[in-house]
Amino acid sequence: MKYRLLAMSIDGVLLKNNDRISRETKDAVDFVRKKGVYSVLVTNRSFSSAKKIARQLKMEHEMITHGGALLAGISGMPILETRMPTEMVFDAAECLERYPCRIQVESQDYEWENKHQHTRKVLGKIQFSLGEGLFQPKTYTERVSTAVYEQQLSALRLFGEFDTEQDAHHCKQKLMEAIPGVVVEQNNHRLTVKKEEATKEYALSYLLSELGIDREEIIFAGSSLADTPALEMAGIGVAMGQSPQALKDKADWITRSNDQDGVAYMIKEVFRKQMRVEV
Repeated sequence: MKYRLLAMSIDGVLLKNNDRISRETKDAVDFVRKKGVYSVLVTNRSFSSAKKIARQLKMEHEMITHGGALLAGISGMPILETRMPTEMVFDAAECLERYPCRIQVESQDYEWENKHQHTRKVLGKIQFSLGEGLFQPKTYTERVSTAVYEQQLSALRLFGEFDTEQDAHHCKQKLMEAIPGVVVEQNNHRLTVKKEEATKEYALSYLLSELGIDREEIIFAGSSLADTPALEMAGIGVAMGQSPQALKDKADWITRSNDQDGVAYMIKEVFRKQMRVEV
């Protein structure tokens, strides 16, 4: 079997625990690119954050970002965009505002956030995003739902960071009951709200269809439970060595950990004898 597309998550896969990309990983991505294999980033990060990683790796193909809500070329031009319309964002924001909660509306081009009392130290207008691994400026407002209504904001995702995990769980139930068509993911005291169709596996399937590539011809490397559906749809689903056991149980291949350059090891083993392909 010739593999024509390699899809990789960023955090826990390409990045080591010190948030750096090793020379071994850079060389491996370059190696597979010279084989003619389509290389794609699939990440929870925003487009701007993922683009910085793509530049380090000299990758020029499309990226799936915002947890699957955006498929875009390296220039930022959207190919597939699964946005929450203004009405959906407004209803979700109003629900979140019933709790002591830090709220953030995220799009490709802007972020809005309420003036909730933050526990983290902030430098000016720059602070850590609720999105994975992103620093960028935000527009602050007293009440997010008001800003959404007045500015007619749509969103790729909506985040909520609660004071307690119990509040997050209670709000999650309310959101799912009140707003059809959304999916709500909880990670301890944080919620992520997006449209049901905004998934990594849906965006990846769309890209495969556009490129004329079969699922059996792709390799996906992930490290978190959120990567499970995309890993299962691939011809070879690769779990990193430090991944949760539940992800490893679904994988076709368990490679070394990110700190042991596991993705570089996997690339060399899989593509060592493969002839150049055309996509």
